[in-house]
Amino acid sequence: MHSKLWKITKILLAVLVLLTVNIGCAPVQGEDKMTHVEWSTFYMSRNHQFRTLCYRFEANYDPFKKGQGTFSCFFVDKKGENCLLSSAEVTSEDLAELDAFIQKLPLTEQEQKQTDMLFAHDATTTAFYITLGSYKNKNRRKVRPKLSSMQQDEAMDILKRLYVKVSKREGK
Repeated sequence: MHSKLWKITKILLAVLVLLTVNIGCAPVQGEDKMTHVEWSTFYMSRNHQFRTLCYRFEANYDPFKKGQGTFSCFFVDKKGENCLLSSAEVTSEDLAELDAFIQKLPLTEQEQKQTDMLFAHDATTTAFYITLGSYKNKNRRKVRPKLSSMQQDEAMDILKRLYVKVSKREGK
């Protein structure tokens, strides 16, 4: 009896040590690095007084619908021409580069500072968020990671390449 109790105590102690080690080694920022972050929306936009500096990109993805999603965007290219897509269908292969970019971001909740702002007529406004979770589990939340200027440029390049790929397929 005493030896069985001692073995059970050792096993419970070992489990407790393993759990403590796993919690202590967990990453401080972002999601668990051992798993793939599940996301359903990537949204990035900027309004500006100059039309050439405005853009809006939105990718919606539902991996449970045969890996399908939609991609909408508006921006002005280097030639000054409007580039517009409205709810074009995309696959998980189309979104692979964007997904790899999202996986590298620190996807923690950012503290939002409340500021009283007075907007001038020509003020630039920006919006950026990623919705984590899927449509299936209904446990979705928006995160707004801070992007450096290099990350913003990288995201824009990825989204513009996605536009070129999808617009060619759509025949636009």
